[in-house]
Amino acid sequence: MDLIEHKRLILKNSKVDWIVYDTEFVDPLNDGIIIYRKLDGNYFTDSGYTTFNLDCFVPTWREDGTVEKICKSYGCKVKGDNEELQAPHGSQLIQSILAIYAWVAFKE
Repeated sequence: MDLIEHKRLILKNSKVDWIVYDTEFVDPLNDGIIIYRKLDGNYFTDSGYTTFNLDCFVPTWREDGTVEKICKSYGCKVKGDNEELQAPHGSQLIQSILAIYAWVAFKE
């Protein structure tokens, strides 16, 4: 199975600003996992969706450091005010997101 199902472009001022990658993977809300890459950026991001879902399912996720450990093991980081996951490669980001969601499922 390919990691990416569809690739879309988001334009700003008639120029490509973001590339959006739809995956065939789903999150705990049964929504498709989507990752993004700014055209002039050197990283992939989830735009904060994973941590938003974590707040819904495991509100104490920040306290034990598991998410940071998962991210570190795949070369991903939690960055910015909206705590988005960022990684240099899309596959690293997808692996981190899937591992986090697996942790959520087994934690219940």
